[in-house]
Amino acid sequence: MLKKFIVVIVIFGLVVVGLQLFGGRDFGQVPTAWEKYRHGGDLVSLGNDIGIIFAGDKISVGGLATAKLAEWLIYRWTDEQGVVHNSERMPNVENYEVIRMGDIKIETQKALDKEEIKKALKN
Repeated sequence: MLKKFIVVIVIFGLVVVGLQLFGGRDFGQVPTAWEKYRHGGDLVSLGNDIGIIFAGDKISVGGLATAKLAEWLIYRWTDEQGVVHNSERMPNVENYEVIRMGDIKIETQKALDKEEIKKALKN
C-alpha cells in the first residue's frame, strides 16, 4: 500500500514538473491559490483554482485582495488636544480603538434612473 502511494506521488511529481517545463503551466500561482483559501475561501474554490492552474490559465486574485483588506487593522485615538488620529501602527497611548476593516458595514443605495433624476432636478 505504501509503495503504491509513493509511486503515485512520484508520478504526480513528474507530471507536474513536465507540465511546468514543457506545458507552459505557471505553478507559481499555487501559493496565491493557497492564500485565497486561507483568507476565507472554501475547499471547492481551492480545487477550482488548482484545476485552472493545471489547465494553463491564470487564476483570479480579486477575492484575495478583498480578503486581505478585511483583515487590515486601523488604530484610532484622540490626543490631549482633542484631535482624532488614525494609523496602521499601534499608538503609544493607553486608550485607543482597534477597527478591523472587515467589520465595517457599508450601506449603498440604489442609483436613480433617468426619470427620477429629472424629477429631482425639477424640484
